[in-house]
Amino acid sequence: MPPITIVFIATGLVVWLNALYFLGVGADEKEGSSNPLVSIGNITLVVGLLNLVQAVYIMWARPLGGDGDVQVAGLVVFYGLFFVLLGKSEVNGWDLRQVGNLAVPVAILPLFWWNALPGDWMMRTILVVWVIAFGSVALTTYGKLQPKALGGILAVTAIYTFWVPALILATGNSIP
Repeated sequence: MPPITIVFIATGLVVWLNALYFLGVGADEKEGSSNPLVSIGNITLVVGLLNLVQAVYIMWARPLGGDGDVQVAGLVVFYGLFFVLLGKSEVNGWDLRQVGNLAVPVAILPLFWWNALPGDWMMRTILVVWVIAFGSVALTTYGKLQPKALGGILAVTAIYTFWVPALILATGNSIP
C-alpha cells in the first residue's frame, strides 16, 4: 500500500470523530468528566502531526521526478497543518474562528493541484468535496452554518474522500 493510505485512514477517522461531535453524538459533557472535545482535539492533533510526518516521508521516499506522490505530499501538508491547528484549538478551548480563517485557503489553494493529482475523476471530485467541507468549517465557525449541517458534511467527507480511496488502494487498485 502506498504511504498516502495511512493519511487517508487516519484523517478519515479524525474527520469522522469531529463529524459525530458536530452531529451531537457523544458531544454532551457528563458531570464530573472531561469535555469530549478535548479527547477529539488530542486525536486531531496527533493525526495532523502524522500527516506532516507522512508528507515528509512521501517526499523523502519518492524524490522529485518520480510519480505524482510528491505533489500529493504537498496537499497533505495543507491538511496536516489544518488538523494541527484544529486539534490544538479543541484541546485548549481556543476561538475556532481562527480555524475557520485557515479553512478558507485550505479549501481553495488545493484546487491548483487539479492536474497534478493521480487518477482521474475521483481525486478531482474529492477536491470539490474538500472545498465544500472546509468552506463549511469556515461558515460554521462564524455562525453562518448550523453545526449539525457541518457534521453531516464531515461524515460524507470522511467516507467518500478518505475511506473509499484507502479501500481502493488497500485492494491493490488505483484511484480512478
